Amino acid sequence: MECLRRPGSRVQKDADPADVVPAMIRFPHAFRAMTLATLVASAGCASATALGGSSRELVMAYDDARATGSLAFPSETYESVVRFQLPDGQHKPLRLRFQAEAPGKIEINIYGSTPLETPGPAIRTLSQDLSRADISDGKDGRWVVEDLGDVQPLAGIVWVGVRKTDGNPSIWACGVTSGQAFMRDNNPTNPMGLIPTRRTPMLRLEVAP
Repeated sequence: MECLRRPGSRVQKDADPADVVPAMIRFPHAFRAMTLATLVASAGCASATALGGSSRELVMAYDDARATGSLAFPSETYESVVRFQLPDGQHKPLRLRFQAEAPGKIEINIYGSTPLETPGPAIRTLSQDLSRADISDGKDGRWVVEDLGDVQPLAGIVWVGVRKTDGNPSIWACGVTSGQAFMRDNNPTNPMGLIPTRRTPMLRLEVAP
C-alpha cells in the first residue's frame, strides 16, 4: 500500500486490499449498495489504527470498482451528487475517497438530507487542488483520500456533491446505474434539480459504526 500525505488529504494506491471483506447489502430506493466491513491492521500507513489494536469500518460504495469513463463538469455550478443511506444509528465519519481522472480544483460538500430526500445544508465543505500526482488511470488503485475525522457523527441519508472551482478536473465513474447518482445545476438564474445519471462516480464514504 502506498500512502502519500498532503495537507488535509492523501493519495492511496492499493489495487486490491487483502484485509477487506465485501458484504452486499440492499438499501431502500437503491439498485445495489456495497458495504465493505474492513478490519484495519496496525501495519501499513501511519494513518492506520494504533499499534496493537484493530477497528471495524463501513465503506459505503455504489460502484463496482471498474472505472469505465470520466465525469466532467461543464460549469462551476454543475454538481455531481451521490446519495448514501447509512445503516441504523449514528456513525463516525472517517474518510471520503474518490478517483481523479484529470487535474484541477474541486469542491466537495457533505450534505444532510431534507424531509423530501434532497441535499440539505452542507455539513462540511472540502476544497482540493488535484495535481498530476493525484491522477489515476482508473485501473491502478490510486485514490484521493480526504480525512473526515473532525466531522460530526452522521445518521440516515447523507449526500456528497462534487463540483469544479477552477480548471477542468474530472473524476472516474463506473457503468453501474445505481439509482443513487445524480447531477444538478446550482446556477441561481437557471437552477436544475436532481437528475439521475446512468453512471456512478468512483466515490466512497467510510464511517465507523
